Amino acid sequence: MSQYGLKDIHFALLETDDKSGVSYGVIEEILGAINAKINPNVNTQELYADDQLWESISALGKIEVEIETADLQLKTRAKVLGNKYENGVLIETKDDVPPYLALGFKSLRKGGKYRYVWLLKGVAQPMGEDFTTKKDNVEHKTPVVRFTFMPRTFDGEWKHTADEDSVDFKGADTWFNSVPGEVTIPGGE
Repeated sequence: MSQYGLKDIHFALLETDDKSGVSYGVIEEILGAINAKINPNVNTQELYADDQLWESISALGKIEVEIETADLQLKTRAKVLGNKYENGVLIETKDDVPPYLALGFKSLRKGGKYRYVWLLKGVAQPMGEDFTTKKDNVEHKTPVVRFTFMPRTFDGEWKHTADEDSVDFKGADTWFNSVPGEVTIPGGE
């Protein structure tokens, strides 16, 4: 089924991800969803023998993700990009380190039901910005944040997807209450 909507972008900072468990901070919403693109890079190695393709092995590389929103509050931007936010001012330095985070959203599908998505471990890249003078015609400039996602150390998972119209899926009402797979084992690493 085709998808034609996007809303309810959420994020949660990744607090721990090791062999003993994974945990996230508070889930927060990013308002004004416009666009989300997910592009997994796959590295393929092919072996030819007897004048034909004999074997093909693929490995998942980095997952490039891009979100575009109507606005990105400076306080939210600071959290996502690892910047400082003091007294209403966003402060960016050469030493800023964006935190790992999870990113979730839902997309309306044909039939009026939603597809739910959580990307589990990624890091944002510093944002570019585009400013233009006002002309006769209004031209909107909207923020775009690019991320690099990867599998979690704990379980190797990188994405969870569910369709609301699946008879097996019962979690639509609680999808944004927690990041999937969050497990912390007491006394872990």
